[in-house]
Amino acid sequence: MASPRVPASHAGANPRGFSLTELLVVIGLIALILALLLPAIRMVQGVARKSREVASGRSIFAAWTGYATDAQGQVLPGFKTGLPAWVASGERMPADAFGGGPTIAARWPWRLAPYLSFDMRGLYLGGESETYAQLANGAPAEFYYFTSLYPAFGMNSAFVGGDSERYGFLPATLPNGSANPLTGFYVTRLSSIVKPASLTVFAGARTNATATGSITEGFFRIESPYLADATARWAAAYDPLDPASCGNLSARHGDEVIVVNAAGGVESVQIDVMRDMRRWANGADRPDWRILP
Repeated sequence: MASPRVPASHAGANPRGFSLTELLVVIGLIALILALLLPAIRMVQGVARKSREVASGRSIFAAWTGYATDAQGQVLPGFKTGLPAWVASGERMPADAFGGGPTIAARWPWRLAPYLSFDMRGLYLGGESETYAQLANGAPAEFYYFTSLYPAFGMNSAFVGGDSERYGFLPATLPNGSANPLTGFYVTRLSSIVKPASLTVFAGARTNATATGSITEGFFRIESPYLADATARWAAAYDPLDPASCGNLSARHGDEVIVVNAAGGVESVQIDVMRDMRRWANGADRPDWRILP
């Protein structure tokens, strides 16, 4: 009887599997491919993060102009006590909220919240969005407080809208009857803006003024390079480990910061370009301009 024929597909088959050398070659090829793809993946992720921040900046500008429209052209005060703020329920900010309701309302985020439909998620980007989700699902009083402190964008409150902690809202005359030199330097109405395309209203911000001292990608106020005296308030170079080195601005896109100007433009600007006071103050006519002569 003839022996059965071995199928051609099995003839000479090698049942040993892969050798160690072959496995190492495959692993090496995979590692090489990943090494080649990783920079591209990071670049795509970076572009996506920047795009989300730009979109958020546009939403904030739309809310800012909506406030001004309802206020007959008056711009949103940056920091001022005694102003009302509302929560999503339609009620006023609770006076006994964590940190104090009047202090929360003094900052701009919750006074702008109605023009964001009380959807504050756009003010928290990247890893900070997880912090927002935790706060939103926690105690409302703490949610109000921390969201007022750490939005992704800080406001140029000293020069746009006014800031009572930065010479804002002072009387026009001094006790001796002479004119107060620390008035009229900040924008209070849309119609008074001279060069809206260069006037910064909001910009990406960060701070380490936290309970732990760790850096948070977000803060409600950004600070100009100069204010009232000739001494520069910024360090000679941007320090990613010290937010105060450049006025709380966050160059979280390489060396660039996302800036929202009074004309509605949202642009990516190199951090050193922001050393020019003409980007901060409506009346500035030189890079080192300051309030007092």
